[in-house]
Amino acid sequence: MVLVVPPESLDGIGSALGHRCTVVAGGDSRQQSVRNGLQHVTSDYVVVHDAARPFVTSEMIERTLSSLEDAEGAIVATPLDETLKRVDGDVVDETVSRAHLWRVQTPQSFRTEALREAHDKAEAAGIEATDDASLVERNGGRVVVVHSTRANMKLTYPEDFVIAEAILGSHKK
Repeated sequence: MVLVVPPESLDGIGSALGHRCTVVAGGDSRQQSVRNGLQHVTSDYVVVHDAARPFVTSEMIERTLSSLEDAEGAIVATPLDETLKRVDGDVVDETVSRAHLWRVQTPQSFRTEALREAHDKAEAAGIEATDDASLVERNGGRVVVVHSTRANMKLTYPEDFVIAEAILGSHKK
């Protein structure tokens, strides 16, 4: 396991975890952080997961890894169920069809060499992406979708933490 952490947390987290995993400093962006971690991966497959999604399950990870038989990448996602609007300022320009649109999450699993090559090419071209799957796609790799649940939520906004606490509270009963 390779754990990528903010540079200022490197010593403390590294000391706390000891030899249970490799702890490396993150970069200036999410993409650079993953790239830094990839330098320490020695297995044929790699799973990229964000700490901002604490409800990941081992089943999600296993399903993405088993989907790599005929793909370079596998992502967990849920179908989009909300209406989308393209907005300019505060004026709606258009309603966007949600058909074939999915809400992508982590974990995302890859053939390590495919992800490494995609990151190398993106860095050389100055391309910055919001997820690793898009880099593999851009590099011609096949990425498949594994159905997930909305419970695999990302904790970004204050209200997300309220919802997460409610979920955790419901599991304690």
